[in-house]
Amino acid sequence: MVRVLYVRLLLTLLTSTALCLAVFSPATAAPTPDADPDHEAQPVTITLTSDHQHNGAAVWFDAAGRLRTQTDVPLTHQDGHTKLWSASLVYTRHSPDKPLDALFQSGGGFSRCQIWVESKLVAEDTARGHEPTSRCRARN
Repeated sequence: MVRVLYVRLLLTLLTSTALCLAVFSPATAAPTPDADPDHEAQPVTITLTSDHQHNGAAVWFDAAGRLRTQTDVPLTHQDGHTKLWSASLVYTRHSPDKPLDALFQSGGGFSRCQIWVESKLVAEDTARGHEPTSRCRARN
């Protein structure tokens, strides 16, 4: 019985890690069909930060303006000084009218989301409490 539980736990951790790496690893998106040809493509980075490695959920809009969600969000990088965990989602925005929003629920007591367009911080929110949720909404 104990072995079965350990195997299930291991499979859950491996699956969560694989999904995290697939979603929160740098990537570039192909131009969307409704991309603005007069608008230069811009890299967008959404960074999520928590005091826990494994967290609740994240919600964001992708390069095409579609709502995306992920539950059981594991963060991949721990800052040695602050001991906070973080991960970033990177994509290319081809149209300035696509929404730039993100929500992130921490599994601990600290939650932060940041949205960067190129190297400019356009939205940031920090929340504290029991499993807090940070909300970022950039003004286009």
